[in-house]
Amino acid sequence: MKYLRKSPAKLERSGINCKLKIASILLIILTLIARPAKVYGQSLSLSIWPPLLEIMIQPGRTVTHVYRLTNNSEQELLVTPYLFAFEPLNEFGQIKIKELSATGGQQSGNFFSFESREKFGEPFPVPINTTKELVLKIHIPPETSENDYYHTLLFSTAETALEKEGAEGKAGSVTQIGSNILLTVSKSGKPELLARIAKFSAPFLIDSFSETNLELILENWGKAFWKPFGKIEITGLFNQKEELKVLEQNVLAGSMRKINLEPFSPKIPLGPFKAKLVFSPNENGQSLNEEVVFWYFPFKVVISALIFLFVFFHVRKLAKRRQNSS
Repeated sequence: MKYLRKSPAKLERSGINCKLKIASILLIILTLIARPAKVYGQSLSLSIWPPLLEIMIQPGRTVTHVYRLTNNSEQELLVTPYLFAFEPLNEFGQIKIKELSATGGQQSGNFFSFESREKFGEPFPVPINTTKELVLKIHIPPETSENDYYHTLLFSTAETALEKEGAEGKAGSVTQIGSNILLTVSKSGKPELLARIAKFSAPFLIDSFSETNLELILENWGKAFWKPFGKIEITGLFNQKEELKVLEQNVLAGSMRKINLEPFSPKIPLGPFKAKLVFSPNENGQSLNEEVVFWYFPFKVVISALIFLFVFFHVRKLAKRRQNSS
C-alpha cells in the first residue's frame, strides 16, 4: 500500500485557507448577532404664514393679525416666540438685528403682544400635523412718533417627544422660522415718500453676443418704506423698442436698495441704445426718471476676422517668399 504525502508548501496553503474560512464564518455570525445602537435623527419642519407683514397705522390705534404655524414634523414641537428689532444693513436687502431681546428690546417692542394668550420668550406646544393660529396684537400709543418700525417675529422650535429606547443614540435638533414686520406709523395715513436714484448705469461698450446688465440702486431718504412702480424703456438704432419691468422690492427708510433687473438682449445687437428709467415710489405719485446710453458692437466677430486675415496674409507672404527663393 502506498501513502501519499503532501509537501510542506501545500500543507501551509491549506492551513491558511482553513483560517480564512473560520474568520469568515465568525464575521458572519457577529454580523447577525450584533445589533447597532439606534440613532434617532429628528426631522423638524415648521412653516409660517404670512412670511412678511406690512402695516400702516395711526397713533392710538390697534390692529390684530393672525399668524398660522404648521407642524409638519413627526413629533410634537415646543415653539418659543421672540421679537427682534432690525434695521437695513446694505443695498442687497439684508438686515441687521439691533437688539437681541425676547420682546424687541426697545420702546417699539411694547407695541406687540398676543391676543391668543401666548407670551414672548415662553414656549407652547404644537401637536403633530397641526396648524396653530396666533393672534398678534399691535397697539400704537398716541404719543408715538411718525416713523417706520421694523421687527422680526421669530419662532424657535425644539422637539418634546423622543423615543425612550436607546437614549444614548438620540440626536436633538432645533429649527427657527421668522416673519418680518414692516410697521409705518402715520397720522394722516399718507406719509411722504422720498426717493432718489442713487445709480442707474450700464457698460458703455457691449459685445453683440453678450447680454446687458443694467444696474439700478434706489435711495429712500424719507421716514417710510416704499416700493418702486415703473419700467425701463429701451430704444435702439433700428427703432427697436423694449421694456424691462422694475421689480417692486421694498426700500426701507433711510437705506439704499439694489433692484434686481433682468438681463437685456436686443434682437438686433448693433449700434447705440438708450435706456430710460421711469418710476414712482407709489402708484399715483410723481415720477422720477433718468437715461443711460450704451453701444453694441460685434467685437468678437471683428477680432476673429482680423486674426484670420492676419494669419492668411502672413501665410501667403511666406509662400511667395519660398516661391521666389526657389
